[in-house]
Amino acid sequence: MTDLPLATSWIIAPTILPAITAAIMILVRRRDIEMQRVLSVASTVALLGIALFLYNAVSDGETDAYRLGAWPAPYGIVLVLDRLSTTMLVLTAGLALAVLLYAIAGWDRGGRHFHALFHFQLLGLNGAFLTGDLFNLFVFFEVMLIASYGLMLHGGGPKRLRAGFQYVAINLIASSLFLIAVGLIYGVTGTLNFADLAVKVGDTAQADQALLQTGALLLLLVFAIKAAFVPLHWWLPATYAAASAPVAPCSPS
Repeated sequence: MTDLPLATSWIIAPTILPAITAAIMILVRRRDIEMQRVLSVASTVALLGIALFLYNAVSDGETDAYRLGAWPAPYGIVLVLDRLSTTMLVLTAGLALAVLLYAIAGWDRGGRHFHALFHFQLLGLNGAFLTGDLFNLFVFFEVMLIASYGLMLHGGGPKRLRAGFQYVAINLIASSLFLIAVGLIYGVTGTLNFADLAVKVGDTAQADQALLQTGALLLLLVFAIKAAFVPLHWWLPATYAAASAPVAPCSPS
């Protein structure tokens, strides 16, 4: 890790900004669609600016970390900044801005909480890209998915409701498998920090290898389901066909 104090203090911003934006929309501006649009676009533009700043901060290949609560790794929550995570932040913010500008043409009027759910999903996405441990990857995935459930049903209708039920059911099954995999890996290694796992996986006792491999295979299955890899893609065509136009591009899959 290198000493990048300015970048370090901004690592948490891509998760804090959409969380605050969504909370303001729900608590203060939930009936004012015009103000929600202004706040939503302004927040997404700011998010893109922050992502570009963080991308530039690690453009030389260095890595930095933000330790929440100043707890030392691997015991505390760690957000890690590197070229991969910042690239994904920039791509996410750029796509989010394009989707948002399309949605405010009228698609966002299909439901009162479109913009709040949209920013909660950005919170989950950004957190998943930045997290430095497996459990918080699960947490951010669930934040992202819960928001996507609401977005999937945005606009209502029986066809969308049927597709949404299927989408929720398959993701709840996958999330359960994810949690089981996390438990298996933690039970064997005693850690969920990615950097610590990289060290301890190689030192795992032979008797525990089967459990560790089971956990890893469950993780592979979970991500294959959520990413709709063939032959686990059967849920995706019906879901995307039923989703409203702005929702499909920002789906977590």
